[in-house]
Amino acid sequence: MCLRLYLVPNDPERTTLVSANGVAQYQVSTAKAQNRSGLAAVGAPAVLVIRRPADSEDDSVVGEVEWRRFGAHPVVRSNVFDGTTMEMEVRQFLYKMGHHFTPTRNFLGDDGHEYRWKPFKHIGHVLTRLDTGTEIARFTQEVVGEGFFRGERKWCLQIQPTTLDIDLLVLSFIIMEKRRRDRVAVEAMKIDCHDEDLPEGGGCEAGGGGAMG
Repeated sequence: MCLRLYLVPNDPERTTLVSANGVAQYQVSTAKAQNRSGLAAVGAPAVLVIRRPADSEDDSVVGEVEWRRFGAHPVVRSNVFDGTTMEMEVRQFLYKMGHHFTPTRNFLGDDGHEYRWKPFKHIGHVLTRLDTGTEIARFTQEVVGEGFFRGERKWCLQIQPTTLDIDLLVLSFIIMEKRRRDRVAVEAMKIDCHDEDLPEGGGCEAGGGGAMG
């Protein structure tokens, strides 16, 4: 039976993943890293945290992603990889095959199998198991047929029965979807700049805009 997790709202940086019966399964928040006084540190990177219901605060954390600035590679911290808390660069967790540019990323599951997230136009991300080609999950929009959101159009992470740990699947998905939207935002900025009727000497490169992190 397919597990459906609806993003409420549809924002991978700040959302709640809700099951068809209206129960919150995961919560995603993003905030600036804090200093020892508990205040947002000046120039600090944004930290995305995924939590699920648990008996304690520590047990509730599925993973954290630190979106480092100024070209530094983001890092992910989680215990879903092997049961102990590990920190690695996101590009090590979600790696690409070959040297050509591609938004497709692979990762090794806790079950020993390799998986691939690939975006499809008009559909969303689709996760498959590499050795069999079996679809494991997809992120897509649907009109809900039953349950708490019946009759509403919602973006949904549909998950098929799998040996892959669901926490690991959700962590990888949130990272992939956040980065996809970052790319879309950058492309939209480029289009806006080219479409504007600019005076001589003006343009996107004029004015010394900061580098994208």
